[in-house]
Amino acid sequence: MSKKLALDNNKSGKSQFYGLLYKFPTVIFSHYRNKNNNISLKTINPTMIIDEMSKQTRYQHYKNLVHYLRGMSLRTAIIAAVFFGLIGSAVFLIPYNINSIDDSAHQKQIADHERLVNILAVIQSEPLWQITPEIARTSSEVVYSDMRISSIEVFSLPDHKKFLSLSRKELQQGPFSTLIRPIRHDDKVIGMVELTMSDDLLIAEEHTAFIRYILTALFSFIIAVVMIIYVLQKRLVEPIKGLVMESERLSNGELSNPILLDRSDEIGHLAETMEATRQALARTFSELEIKNNQLTDYSNTLETKVRLRTAELETALDNVSTAHQELTRVERMASLGSMVAGVAHELNTPIGNCLLVASTLEAEVNKFARNFSGGVGMRKSDLEKLMTCATESSTLLLRGLNQAAHLVGDFKQVAVDQSSAQRRKFDLQTMMMELTSLLMPGLSKTPYLLVLDIPAHIELDSFPGPLGQVFTNLINNSVTHGFNDRNFGNMRISARLTGESVKMIYSDDGYGIPTEILHRIYEPFFTTRFGKGGSGLGLSITYNIVTNVLGGEIMAESEADQGSIFTITIPLVTPNIDESSAQGTENLIS
Repeated sequence: MSKKLALDNNKSGKSQFYGLLYKFPTVIFSHYRNKNNNISLKTINPTMIIDEMSKQTRYQHYKNLVHYLRGMSLRTAIIAAVFFGLIGSAVFLIPYNINSIDDSAHQKQIADHERLVNILAVIQSEPLWQITPEIARTSSEVVYSDMRISSIEVFSLPDHKKFLSLSRKELQQGPFSTLIRPIRHDDKVIGMVELTMSDDLLIAEEHTAFIRYILTALFSFIIAVVMIIYVLQKRLVEPIKGLVMESERLSNGELSNPILLDRSDEIGHLAETMEATRQALARTFSELEIKNNQLTDYSNTLETKVRLRTAELETALDNVSTAHQELTRVERMASLGSMVAGVAHELNTPIGNCLLVASTLEAEVNKFARNFSGGVGMRKSDLEKLMTCATESSTLLLRGLNQAAHLVGDFKQVAVDQSSAQRRKFDLQTMMMELTSLLMPGLSKTPYLLVLDIPAHIELDSFPGPLGQVFTNLINNSVTHGFNDRNFGNMRISARLTGESVKMIYSDDGYGIPTEILHRIYEPFFTTRFGKGGSGLGLSITYNIVTNVLGGEIMAESEADQGSIFTITIPLVTPNIDESSAQGTENLIS
């Protein structure tokens, strides 16, 4: 029974201590919530908090804590690690030590209780046998003087009468433990003694020992923390700070001061590595400076060379431009020359006919004059014959001269248009018919046929000369390249209105243009018949006239042996460009 009471008291002390330990993390958690969410500091059951907090809120607190831990300085992290390391060890060691102290005190209390009750059983034997309560009381004072004793009661047997009773139980709080021992005299049980002991002093001693242990542990903890922090500050934090400052100097390019740290541990090795890095960077920067100076010198030399080469290239470009202008002029004059030859050929027939008629008329007139002067008899039939000859000759002369005049007029208009970029309003059909009438003498000597499909009343405000040059070049290109001495060939020029523009399509059924060179046909001096009558400027001039002078666009479509199609789209009213600019553009076609 006494052992059970002692164990109950021991468990009571442990339960109070473990209750404090259970409340400790709750208070810490409540303190953390107070700092972050302004919740009052109070003890809260963790199970209730977990039930009340939403998952999102807990996750947000976790993120905030992780962010705070990542942003801590090295010193703060070390202090926190030391603090929580010691706290963690204390959480496990303090309960063990307190339990050891508690067990030791209770074991001593039980042993003292056993010893004192046995003493009472011995010293009460004689007074109880002699029935002398005064002696029993006096002899019991030795044990009763122990302030842990709550009461002493002695009973006689077999009547079980109370022989002695001493008690101070009303002055104590307990808990109490009681041991009963028989009183013997000559091996005969003559009574019983009950010794009740209070645990007040034991609890007070345990509390004092706990306070003393806590103070000792706290003092040791403070000394340990201070010493650890001091050592870490001197051996780790300050050297690392110095290395960080040196690293910042390196990042700023300050490589003149050496990194010196006379230590043989890992931080010393890190300092040696940083010093080697500084030296390597200094060497690299020195080499880079030398290379940079060399590059600067070379750049200056290169700039001089570039200027010289640029001047040479500009001179060469001017020469090429001059040659190109000359070739363009020659190309245009050659086109006019071919027109002149054709017109001359066409004029030869009507003028020759007129000469023949005029000579015939002259012979008839001379014959009539001789007959009239010689006194030969003139008949009416002779006069009628002369009048008939004169009438027919006049008709033939007028017809031939009108044909010649028409050819000369067309040639004059086309020659003026092509020799000078004069802007004017003109009818597209009329202009193209004038152009083809001048080209027909040359085409009539070939087996090739040119067809016009241009509706009337398409009026343009543009440059007829450059436009005629475009189709002259296309026709010559078909004759020279597209048909290439073939014994047949057809060319067609059609036009139609598309809003504010006119779309003109030139096509032939010649050999076509290979796909691999189609993208190069507008390049100056590009030709597949170089040295065989091709200058490589025809389509280049055509492209530049259409795009730069007429303000339109040209597209080419062709496949081998499928002929070629050129689609030219120009506005009905050419965008504002003065005649001098058009003339200059035509002269500088490139």
